[in-house]
Amino acid sequence: MSRSNPTDNSPNPSTRWYEWDGANGLVRYYDKAKGEVIAVPDGFTYLLLDETATIKGWNDPAESGIYSNEVRDTRQDTMLVKLFKGGTVIASGLYADIKDRVAAAGGHFTATNYIAFRTGEQLHIGAIQFKGAALGAWMEFKKANRAEIYKSAIQIKGFVEGKKGKVVFRTPVFHLKPIQEETEKLALELDKQLQTYLTGYFSRTKSAAAQPPAGPVPPTDDEPTMSEPPLPEPDGAPDIGDGVPF
Repeated sequence: MSRSNPTDNSPNPSTRWYEWDGANGLVRYYDKAKGEVIAVPDGFTYLLLDETATIKGWNDPAESGIYSNEVRDTRQDTMLVKLFKGGTVIASGLYADIKDRVAAAGGHFTATNYIAFRTGEQLHIGAIQFKGAALGAWMEFKKANRAEIYKSAIQIKGFVEGKKGKVVFRTPVFHLKPIQEETEKLALELDKQLQTYLTGYFSRTKSAAAQPPAGPVPPTDDEPTMSEPPLPEPDGAPDIGDGVPF
């Protein structure tokens, strides 16, 4: 932090955190003011600004959520995975080296897509997270449309139903939508704000993750304080295994 750059410890600019509900086949988010989960109508549309990877989950023995720092490249960046309660370290290292310990503790590889979403006439910074089968669907869509995902809007409309044993799960269907030039300009301005935050965030968390603490560490301002189990997903829905996207 300095007089000319006072934002290296700025809060995450996302105003809403979405996720895919694989049990019901829809996008949802938690409205803190109302204290309830809101289901988003089919056809949720957004502009992709950036992507990171993280770990989320729930540890039954500790009755605590699991989280990690966000990283850009799982092949080079250290992930420090901890419990919310007490900040106990579960694992630290490259994802390929710690994924078995993370999975055994109840953690899941999760992609965070930072987005621009619209409410009324305004665009806002938000995020949508995918894991398991939903992440696999996003990876396939991104692979097929790599040149267009940062030039168009992305719409989640409909789902594909699958089954693993007795478990029925639903994965999102993604579509590309054209955007107007003015919308693109607004999204670029929001991305500048996001990148200012991410630059400061990565400068702090990379050094912290490279030297994991010996004992519990309280969450920082960037880390939520989840103390309840995550919203339910269908048990047994397939994970992506080793198919890490980045």
